[in-house]
Amino acid sequence: MGFDKVVYSSVAENNAKVPPALKVKAFGARHIQVLMLMICLTVAISIRAQLSVSMVAMTSSRAFNHTFCDQIMNNGTSPEGNITEKVSESCKVEDIKGWSVYRKYDWDKPTQEMIMFAFFVGYTSMMLPMGVIAQKFGGKVPIMVALLVSGVTSIISPWVPIFSGWIGLCAIRLVQGMTQAAFYPSIHTTLGKWAPLCERGRLSSYVYSGSQLGTILVFQISGVFAGSPSLGWPATFWLCGVLSLVCCGLLGWLGAATPQAHPNITAEEMAFIMQDGNADMGLKKCATPWKHILTSTAVWGLVASHAGSAAGYLLVLTETPTYMSHILGVDIKKNGVYSSLPYIAMYMMALFFGFLSDFMVNRKIMSVVNIRRTCNTIGMVVSAIFMLGFSYTKTTWLALVLLVISLGLHSGVHVGFHINHIDLAPNFAGPIMAIGNMIANLTGLLIPVIVSNVVKDDVKNQQRWQIVFIILAAFQFVTNAIFVIFVKGNVQPWNFYESEQTDQEDDRKEEFKVLKEKTKSLVKEKDALENK
Repeated sequence: MGFDKVVYSSVAENNAKVPPALKVKAFGARHIQVLMLMICLTVAISIRAQLSVSMVAMTSSRAFNHTFCDQIMNNGTSPEGNITEKVSESCKVEDIKGWSVYRKYDWDKPTQEMIMFAFFVGYTSMMLPMGVIAQKFGGKVPIMVALLVSGVTSIISPWVPIFSGWIGLCAIRLVQGMTQAAFYPSIHTTLGKWAPLCERGRLSSYVYSGSQLGTILVFQISGVFAGSPSLGWPATFWLCGVLSLVCCGLLGWLGAATPQAHPNITAEEMAFIMQDGNADMGLKKCATPWKHILTSTAVWGLVASHAGSAAGYLLVLTETPTYMSHILGVDIKKNGVYSSLPYIAMYMMALFFGFLSDFMVNRKIMSVVNIRRTCNTIGMVVSAIFMLGFSYTKTTWLALVLLVISLGLHSGVHVGFHINHIDLAPNFAGPIMAIGNMIANLTGLLIPVIVSNVVKDDVKNQQRWQIVFIILAAFQFVTNAIFVIFVKGNVQPWNFYESEQTDQEDDRKEEFKVLKEKTKSLVKEKDALENK
């Protein structure tokens, strides 16, 4: 067996011990890789999220008032039945002419939703293929391709609708989603090679904090650019595109898929990273053990938790602004402080959980598997309890505090299921992440369905919203329970699938060689007897 030849003591069966730390510099090549991945993810998330702000600036007011305007112009009444003698100013739209990149478009709400949705169609459809690509070629190249494509398409995005309308912008977003599907599998593949067990929590938290950082920055920058008479909404596309191309170049220069591929890594740091002995440091094109992955209860436990986490997070991300506007009378989208606070809390708490998990592992306070259970429960169950409290209050400041605490605690999943892929199989963390992320995104599609069927048009009915939050909280409770029951913190034997297969082939070759020699010997003995 290939895994019998590997140093396995780093993750004992009881998950209670980690290898003794080797002396190594506090800042090394692994930290540069983590920093690069974090910056690249920040830019990628900015490209993904900025359209939700820019869309408001690039569409005309008429796009939001078709029903209201049509009723006034045709019937002389508003939807509430009040007689009006003149058409509202919001119904007047100047003729859209010329080839100006700053022009506005008369897209109705369904069209806008299709443009926004196009990204996630591409993102979800390419998740599994990108996981396989990351496994085959390493994490660096797929991320560089995603940054290059996202950068170029973002720069040309303001001109595309001039020639091809909303369909062209849909195509742009579809391509961006398809290429950005490489990010999470590729990041996990890279972390599997670079992050030793004793630093796994904080290094992974550093990287994935880029998701919150990108959201915080782009919401503020997009709002400033959209409201600027000199820059305008296209400036956000251009800035994000240029930053994406810069990151692509920096990753090509400073990045390395594995420690062995890094030209300047020291021998001490290489030994420090390799001390676990569980990750293949080379770039061998390992055959992914799909049968072992798909029949592993530990894998399906973390996939279930991923789906529950994504559903809860998407509920907050997509529906909370509507809830706060109609129930609490607060437009969180227009209030920069309100909109940023939850993501700032997530960013800070993600770093805290990363440090805390590594501290407990290295001091042997808790085993790896129990840290995963505890942090994931905090991120799923305790977070959901605060979210339920948020849905039962009508006090604005209290609701905001509960929302911030809920999302802050949700960061516990970063050292729960989110890095458990690397615990189970550092060599195949990318494909496992691809499976989980694909199912999580598909699960997220149920959120608008649940809201539309429970809340319907009665958006000011708090009791209906409470039912939605209860459903999602229950879903998080159940999926977390599945994770807690089936989670494992030790490396699985199929992590060394390639080595095992190679050893079996070598054994067969050796047996064949011995058999061949015996056959030759018997033939010689037979010839000798016949000659006598």
